[in-house]
Order: sequence, then C-alpha cells, then structure tokens
Amino acid sequence: MTLAERQKIREDHSNRLSIGSEFYCRPRRRRLAIGTCLDDYMNANAFSQKRSACWRCPQGCTNRNRYAEGL
Repeated sequence: MTLAERQKIREDHSNRLSIGSEFYCRPRRRRLAIGTCLDDYMNANAFSQKRSACWRCPQGCTNRNRYAEGL
C-alpha cells in the first residue's frame, strides 16, 4: 500500500460522521449531535409534521447523506 493510499484512507475515516458528532444547526441556532438531528427528522416524518423545521432543513439532508455514506 502506498503512502497516497494510506493518506486517502485516513482522510475518508476523518470525514465520516458518527452519531455523536456535533454540528451547528442553523435553524435551531445551537449545537446538535447527528443522532438528535436524525431523530428529529424521523419524528417529523413519522408524525407528518411537514411544517417542522427539521423536515425542510437542507443542512439536515446533507448530514443524513454524509452519515449514510459512512455506514
């Protein structure tokens, strides 16, 4: 394995999101864990709360996609 391949693997691992990873949620104006973001989106979806900020949040959509890529 070359050095470039090792660096690429390290970079991929560092870019992954975990459930405990935190980010700044712009709609809520506070720091949230990825797990909380996922839970709130799933609750809005399950209870048909389409007016919820979590349902329409583009930042949450990006977080969900990045989390799914890391699985």
